[in-house]
Amino acid sequence: MHPKTHFSLVGKQLESSLWHQQRAVRPALVPIVRPWQRNNHAAAVVEWTPPPTPSTTTTTTTTTPTTTFDTSHLQHQPARVASNSSSAVAEPTTTTTGPAAPTRLAPLPLYDFFQKNPSDRPNFVFAHGASGFAKRRTKLHRKPYHLPQQDDLIYSEQMGEDAFFRRNDAIGVADGVGGWAGTNQAADPAYFARQMMHHAYVELERFDNVDDPCFYNYDDVDPVQILQKSYDESMQQAQLQGIVGSCTACLAVLRHDELRIANLGDCGISVIRQNDYVFRSEEQQHSFNFPYQLGTGSPDQPKDAHVFNIKVEKNDIIIMGTDGLYDNLFDKDILSIIRSQITPYMHPGSNKVFQFEPQRLSDALAMRAKTVSDNKRNIDSPFQTRAMDEGFYYQGGKKDDISVVVAVVRDSEDSPNRR
Repeated sequence: MHPKTHFSLVGKQLESSLWHQQRAVRPALVPIVRPWQRNNHAAAVVEWTPPPTPSTTTTTTTTTPTTTFDTSHLQHQPARVASNSSSAVAEPTTTTTGPAAPTRLAPLPLYDFFQKNPSDRPNFVFAHGASGFAKRRTKLHRKPYHLPQQDDLIYSEQMGEDAFFRRNDAIGVADGVGGWAGTNQAADPAYFARQMMHHAYVELERFDNVDDPCFYNYDDVDPVQILQKSYDESMQQAQLQGIVGSCTACLAVLRHDELRIANLGDCGISVIRQNDYVFRSEEQQHSFNFPYQLGTGSPDQPKDAHVFNIKVEKNDIIIMGTDGLYDNLFDKDILSIIRSQITPYMHPGSNKVFQFEPQRLSDALAMRAKTVSDNKRNIDSPFQTRAMDEGFYYQGGKKDDISVVVAVVRDSEDSPNRR
């Protein structure tokens, strides 16, 4: 035999021997039985002994594999192997007398990162605008307003004896009661209204301060509690300043897709969706032109406010105003102005509305209310209708301070799980 051929055969024998040796110590594999194979799984008896391990000592080993089963449906499945510790030589034996119980692994969880969780609530904010007009007053009829000092930080905006504030999650208006005119030299309902809205804004700021305990109760905010705390602070400040007065008030706080409203007096709030009303508040009156009010000498309290929880949707329009708006414009007039302002921003053939500036709508509403209030002839107004129903002769609009806040519900750009 050629030397090269001899070395080649010896190498192949050694390679085969090493392969069998490694296979003998390899752990047994568990067969995987598919669900469609279970009914056809036949009984099987497998006896198998590993090949002899090469050593310097000669050992005689007898291997007798015996297999009895139908493998027509398990062409690629390994046999189950078990070791028999009673034999002198390790002879693994597996005996199956029936359908084998498959070994199942726990299924891995599947995550769809693009699927919307139905438990997640929409997270909305306000895009807002505000407008108004102060009615003309004579010095003999009314004392000058108690204007804030330059070093005072006031978060509310004043419009005559009206005041309002705006946030991306809340809006509010207050109307100083003009009946205090001429009754007391210390009377200043404008100051009281402005303080009410200022302290309401400050109280809502606490829910955005991570160092304040209110931060962790963001979803539990109650507009009545906000109104109560604002009322307490305003009364305290009025006593320190030696001022008397009272005002009506309306607050609306947005949390996710819920609008929480507290309204006391004759201010008003409306919710418009797809150019139609879905909500309109009612006035609280002790008698004609005598609204519920908060302040000096009034028995009314914030807990007496009307409370509403309204589910809102994207692009809903919230109209909030003092009686200067709702005493001069009927609901149909407000809706007509909204439609005229929204129509240019609507998608043709659908109710989808492109983003528009709410400031334009508040300007249009305030201007129309002022036009009616200045007209005393040949015009109808809600105030005229109510006065005549009570037996009073009145014609035209009502001269008053006019404050209008418009808020449009938009998607929030912040993370909804930031708390």
